[in-house]
Amino acid sequence: MDARKAGAIVFNVLSYACRILALLLCALTVLLCFSGVSTRLGIVSFVIELTQSLPDVIAGYGLIPTPFGGVFRFDFMLMSVVLFIVDYLCARLARSLR
Repeated sequence: MDARKAGAIVFNVLSYACRILALLLCALTVLLCFSGVSTRLGIVSFVIELTQSLPDVIAGYGLIPTPFGGVFRFDFMLMSVVLFIVDYLCARLARSLR
């Protein structure tokens, strides 16, 4: 296998991983918009750990209360947008290496 094909495979796998993580963050953001969903699903500690793993610049930024009793996490949406951009760039690099 030549280096260009190996690089294309690596960037393609990285692209899919970023896309999956971004979609999961979007789903988590939607779930947190509703009251009590995080406690019923038992993901409170996961959300806290995820918040602590975010860069300090955006961690906890933009917590907006929703009419459904939950909170919209703008920091999670920012990270999902960044992951979608990285996904797009990796896909373009993989395509150009083929």
